[in-house]
Amino acid sequence: MATLPPTIAAPAVAPRRRGVHTARRVVPPLVVAVLAVVIWWVSAVVADSLIFPTPLEAMRSLVADLGNPDFRANVLDSLRILVLAFLGSTIVGSLLGLALGLTPFWARTVVPIFYAINSIPKIVLYPIFLSFLGIGELSRAGFAFYAAFIPMFLVAVESAASVQRIHLKMAASLQVSWPRLVRQIVVPSVLPSLATGMRMTFGLAFLGLLLAEMFSASSGIGYELLRNVSLIRMENIMGTVVLILVMALPPTMALQWLENRVTSKYGG
Repeated sequence: MATLPPTIAAPAVAPRRRGVHTARRVVPPLVVAVLAVVIWWVSAVVADSLIFPTPLEAMRSLVADLGNPDFRANVLDSLRILVLAFLGSTIVGSLLGLALGLTPFWARTVVPIFYAINSIPKIVLYPIFLSFLGIGELSRAGFAFYAAFIPMFLVAVESAASVQRIHLKMAASLQVSWPRLVRQIVVPSVLPSLATGMRMTFGLAFLGLLLAEMFSASSGIGYELLRNVSLIRMENIMGTVVLILVMALPPTMALQWLENRVTSKYGG
C-alpha cells in the first residue's frame, strides 16, 4: 500500500500537537480553580457558620447584585477607569523609561529617585492625590495610573539600559538613522521586558483603583465591596470578590499569552 508523502501527512499531526499544547496550558489553571471552589465549599460546610457563605450562596448574591442597575453602573465605571489608567501608565511609562534608559546620565540621575518613590507604600501617598485632585473620578484614575506607572517606568528604563552598547556603537559608526535604530535594535531588545512589565502592572493598576475606591469614593466596585463590609454581608462580600477575580483573570491571561509570544519571538 502506498503511503502519503511527508509533506501531506505532516499537517494532520500539527493541529493535534497544537491541541495538546493548548490543553497543557488551559487544563492546569482549570484544575486549580475547581480545587479552590471545592476547598471553599468544604470549608463552609465544615465550619457550619451563619457568616461564612458557600460558593452557591455567594453566586446567588452576586447575581442579585448584578440585577441592580446601580451595581452594574459601578462595575462599568471601574472597568472604564481601569482600562484608561492601565493604557496610560503603560504608554507613558514605556516611552519615558526608554527615552531615559538610552541616556546613561539621566538614567543614573533619575532612576534612584523613582526607586525610592516606589519603595514607599502607595496608600501613604493617596492623601496627596485627594488634596490636589479631590474626591472623585480624577483622583481614582490618577492613583491607579500612579500605581502602575512607576513600576512600568522602571522596567522600561532597565530594559533600555540593558541594550547591548556594542550594537548601539556599531549603529552609530554605520550612521544608522534614529528611527531605524529604534526599530531594528532597541525595540527587539526591550519588547520581552515590556511585555512582562505590562502583565505585572495591570494587577497594580487594578489594586490602586480598588484602594482608591475603598478609601474615598462614592462609586466603583471597591466602594461596593467596602459598603458590603460595613454592613457585614458576607455573601455579597464573597460574591464581589469573585467578580473582581473574574474581571482580572481574562486580561491577565491575555497579557500572559502576549508575553509568551513576544518572549518566544525575541528571547527572554
